[in-house]
Amino acid sequence: MLGCTPDSVIMETRRKNPWIPRLGWMVVIIALLAFLWGLRYRSQLEMSGQQAVQMLFVPSVEQGTLVRRGDELARFIRADSGLTLRSQVPTSYAAVIQALGAGQADVAWVPAFAYVLANARYGAEARLQVVRSVDRYAILVTRNGPGEPQRLEGLVDRRVAIPQSLKGRLRAALVAQLDEYAPGWTEVPVGSDKEAIWQLVEGRDVAAAASRHVYSGPHDLVGDGRKELEYERPGTLLETKIIHTGERPEPELSNVYFGCIMTRTDSGIRRLEDLNGTNFAFSDETSTSGHIFARALLQRSGVALGHVLYAGGHPNVVQAVRDGKVAGGAAFYSPPSAANLRDGTLVGDARFLVLKNMPTQEERAQLLEEVRIIALTDPIPNDVCCVRRGFPEVVWEQFEVSMQRFLETPEGRGAYYDLVAGVAAAPTSDAEFDQFRAALTDAGVSASALLEAAEKRLERQRQHSGGGS
Repeated sequence: MLGCTPDSVIMETRRKNPWIPRLGWMVVIIALLAFLWGLRYRSQLEMSGQQAVQMLFVPSVEQGTLVRRGDELARFIRADSGLTLRSQVPTSYAAVIQALGAGQADVAWVPAFAYVLANARYGAEARLQVVRSVDRYAILVTRNGPGEPQRLEGLVDRRVAIPQSLKGRLRAALVAQLDEYAPGWTEVPVGSDKEAIWQLVEGRDVAAAASRHVYSGPHDLVGDGRKELEYERPGTLLETKIIHTGERPEPELSNVYFGCIMTRTDSGIRRLEDLNGTNFAFSDETSTSGHIFARALLQRSGVALGHVLYAGGHPNVVQAVRDGKVAGGAAFYSPPSAANLRDGTLVGDARFLVLKNMPTQEERAQLLEEVRIIALTDPIPNDVCCVRRGFPEVVWEQFEVSMQRFLETPEGRGAYYDLVAGVAAAPTSDAEFDQFRAALTDAGVSASALLEAAEKRLERQRQHSGGGS
């Protein structure tokens, strides 16, 4: 239309296409409605607590593993329940506690020590506790010497010490074998694995003693009643022998773990009292197993340490002991699981963190020859899954149901083990940690003072990094 003005062109276009203005207004209205619906939906999500549930893990193992496995859990729960979950790994347990208090974290997986602090300061609520599995064998032990039983058949009409700690399917299998191969045998009940062995070597009124057994390093003083008694009664291992080991282990579920004291095998240190005046490494000042309970154990034994090093992590303690930088060190202890036996790491204590990075079995065996465990602390509750104060109950129920479904899948069990070294998640409540609180008090630990010190370190780190969280 040569010679027409722009306005005349527009008018002519509108005359021929009268629907164009209406289409423009329809697009605007649709966009506005979508925006308003989005605001309303976001508001509903916020009211129900379903807008991006923030789940935090304490940096206990490699951060990359936690991030990867945490994302797997988050994706599963979203697909299973519709909850949007975001998994994060802050720099420290103090950062996790602060996030719970500030409403920046909804769900957190933390050690028991961090949980009681978060509960006391911000009202965090315990909901699940990590359950770990220990594969234990049953063994029968006799004295060394002529005329002593060499196998089950030698216990016909003889007395056998059976500890109360041996129970369930493990006890049933051992009793069945004794009934079959040693008819007429008589049970002598005792309290613990160590007491059963003591009855054998000191009481000498039984022909054999039963004990639970897990794999341990060749020079460890933990693992079964023989090794435990060796700590108090040197020579027990030489005076006794294992004549029978159960055909297969039985899984034993546990909601506790321990701290342990490690030394070099060739250091000459075999009892806690031998550590008087020596250099010693703790994992971290706020570590329950690697410091708090370990120090309480040493204090009860009257040990006054020399120079104390905070190594900055459990594997660092193992390495400091192995390198001879310190005479002893404290780290976490858990009995080995089937996974440790499958992957060749063999033990479930802090040495595992070093062993898993060794390429050959010879190198692993050498470490277990050089570094041994001489004592365990009192039991410590396993890690806790807690929620912030006021977290919607309906959202928690959705999370927990999906979490349990996750654990029913092989992939979920693998991811969960990498995240918290557990095999199950059992319901728990705050009252379950009262005994733990009492143990902290008895150990002379000021939980609030430790948290304040950790928060100061965290603040210094933030300032050093330019104010980032």
